[in-house]
This record gives sequence, C-alpha cells and structure tokens, in this order.
Amino acid sequence: MPRFTIAVFVCLALSAVGLAAKTPPPAGLDSLTQKEADSLSKALFGEKHDEDRAQKEFANGQEDFRAGEVFLAEADSLRRTGADTTLRKPGGVIGFFKQNFGDSSLTSGELETRKRAEAALRRAAKEFERALELSPGFFEAELWLAATYDRLKEWNKSIALYREILNKRQGEDRLWFNYGYACLQGGQYEKAVNGFEQAIRISMLVSADSAKIPNRYRTFAGEAFLRTYQDRLALERFQQALVYADSVEAAEIRRTIEWVLWDDGGIATVEYRDAAYAAENEQRWNDARQAYLGGQSVARTQRVKDELSYRLALLEFQHGTRTDGLARMKALIESQPEAPPEYRENYGKMLFAYAQMLEQERDKRTCLSYFLQATKINWSGQGAGFVEIARIAANDLDSAIEHATKALQYPLTTEQQRAAYRILEDAYRAKGNWEMMKRYRQLLESNP
Repeated sequence: MPRFTIAVFVCLALSAVGLAAKTPPPAGLDSLTQKEADSLSKALFGEKHDEDRAQKEFANGQEDFRAGEVFLAEADSLRRTGADTTLRKPGGVIGFFKQNFGDSSLTSGELETRKRAEAALRRAAKEFERALELSPGFFEAELWLAATYDRLKEWNKSIALYREILNKRQGEDRLWFNYGYACLQGGQYEKAVNGFEQAIRISMLVSADSAKIPNRYRTFAGEAFLRTYQDRLALERFQQALVYADSVEAAEIRRTIEWVLWDDGGIATVEYRDAAYAAENEQRWNDARQAYLGGQSVARTQRVKDELSYRLALLEFQHGTRTDGLARMKALIESQPEAPPEYRENYGKMLFAYAQMLEQERDKRTCLSYFLQATKINWSGQGAGFVEIARIAANDLDSAIEHATKALQYPLTTEQQRAAYRILEDAYRAKGNWEMMKRYRQLLESNP
C-alpha cells in the first residue's frame, strides 16, 4: 500500500475515534453516567453484538423447549388413552388397563414421541448454554436451562445449575423448591431435605402466614425425610400438609401416613414389605423370601414381625420348601394364643394339603400325622381331618367309628358328611350292629 494511502487511512481512523469520543451521551445523561452504564452493561450482558446473539439463542431455545413440552404432553396422552395400536398386543382391554394402571412399558408411538421430545429439549439445552456463554449474566436463560435439564432428567446438571443460581438468589423459595426436587430425583436426599426446608422457611418469612406456604413444599419435604429414614420429621410434615390439603390430596397424604405408621415409623420395614410384594407379583420367589426376612430383621413391632413371618410361611409352602413353611407357621401359631383367624385357617389348609400330598406319595404313616394335626387347629376344615383319618383307619373298625363320629360334630361339606356316613355304615355292618348300620344308611339316603 502506498505511503500516502496509509497516511490517509490512519488519519481517517483517528478521526473516527475522535468523533466517537466526542459523541454526546443520550439526552438527560452526563458523560460520566454513560460511561458507568456502558461498563455495567458490558459486565451484565457482554459486548453488544454478543448480547444480540445471546437473545437470539435464547429465543430459539424457548421455541425448542415449548416444542419438547408439546411432544411430552402428546406422549403422556398416548399412555393415558392407549391410542397406539401396539398397546393392544396383550389383548385389547388388558393392554388398555395395563397402560393406565402402572405398566411401565412404552408403546411404539409413545416411544417415538418421547424421542422427538428429547431431541427438541436437547436442542433447547444447547441454545440456552450458548446464550449463557455469550451473556454470562443472563439470569432468565439460566432458569430456562435448569428447567430443560429437569425435563431431560439430567439431575446432576440441574442440581449444579440451581446451586449456582441460589448462590446469587438465596431469598427465592421457588428456586429452593426446584433445587430440592432435582436433588430428590437425583438421589441426593440430604440436599433435597435442605432445599425443601429452605423453601418452607423462606416462604414463611415472606408471607408470615403458614396457610400461604405452597402445600407441595410440605409434602415433598415429607418425602425427602422418608428417603433419609427420618420418620418423625416426615410424619410432622405430612400431618402439617394434611391440614391444608384438598380432598383428593388429603386422601393420598393419609395413605402415606398410614404407610409410615405400619411399623410404628419403621420405614425400612415397609420398604422390605413392598419389595416382597413386588417380587411375589413378578414370581421372583427367592427375592420375595429375602425381602420378608429383611423386613423381619428390622421390624420395630411384634405385630409386624408376625405378619411378615405369616406371609413368608405361605410363600415357602407354596413356592419353596413346604416343610419350612409348615414349621414357620407352627411356631407362629404357638407363639400367639390369640392368633388372627386367618393365620389358623391357612395353617389348617397347609396341614391338610400336605397330608394329601403325602398320601399320594403312599406315605400313609406321615400323612396320618398331618391329618391328625389338622384336627387340632381351629379352622373351617377341622372336621374334614377326622373324615380322612377315619377313611385311612377303615380296617380298624373302632378307630374308624371314633373318628367318623367326631367328624360329624364339626361343619362339613355335603360330600364330607356323606363320606362320614358311609364309613360309619360300613364299620357298623362289619361289626354286626344292624341298628346303627340302618341309621347311617337312612342318613345317606336322606342326604343324596
């Protein structure tokens, strides 16, 4: 470039700088104030061109976020209504009910819709992140980004971002609640407790009226206390929430309180119980057995220990070692003179069923012992045990008569009653007691 051209270029540049320096501030502002404002704007928003780009990224992020929300709502609707044809693979109505009552499997339409939602939300996250890179003090973008992480279930990112926001805005109860929720979902339960409790405290300080505290703050605090096995504090929060709950919410809170109180606040016990129930429903018998044993080991009350032992005995008899179930049930009945009728009823059924199995295996001696034990339990089939003993003892006429006669002192089905009459008729005929034989023959004929 010629020297003359360079000189002109430099002069023009310097002239432009001079003109810029001499540009007057906006009307009503002095130059010093304008300089301070320029410095503050740069700190808050970055350079002007960066701020414009940040706003554009932010607007794009909002658009993608809202699209993701629409897709999520559509996927939830598919789950509720069972609109997708894949749903009916298990068989029409069965598929519908599975989907509406807790089936976690995804239909093809729902899965595709959720993928579209995730794609839109991931785009939104990138756009909000770029907006913050361009304008680090862009508070609104931080809030939208945190909400996007929540939707994506990227809880670690969400927790870290909420923590950053709270370092600058510690007096906003809603932010503390959102932080607590992210921690709860991310398995950081102690932090969740802190988040929810701070939300309650700040809301109370601001409103000075406990009725104005959002009730979800209390219920989620109660849930966080449950996850940290603090039953007393959990109950306190749920009971407070019950005071302000509507009818629908109140019913759910009462169920939760009952859940906590099932073992006098022993949260771990109830978790073991629920795990056992779930394993039974899925036919994972050994897992269910281990869960029942775990519950017994931590149970606080004898009532709960007995109930878990009872259910374990039934499980072992039906899906494990039958003699283990029988031994466990026997010990339970003996330890409880006033055992619930349900316990005695099922113990009697177990004894009777096991005796029948042994008889099929031609082990008459042992099966006789179990039938006899079944007659010593107060249950609906007590008399049936005497009928079976009388049948097995048919060749011992006196024993057959004794046990068949005892059987008739108890409630029997028509079939069992006729079996007892027939045994007595045959036994008395063999003994030559024609009068008694005729009596039972007449009873047989009058009860066809």
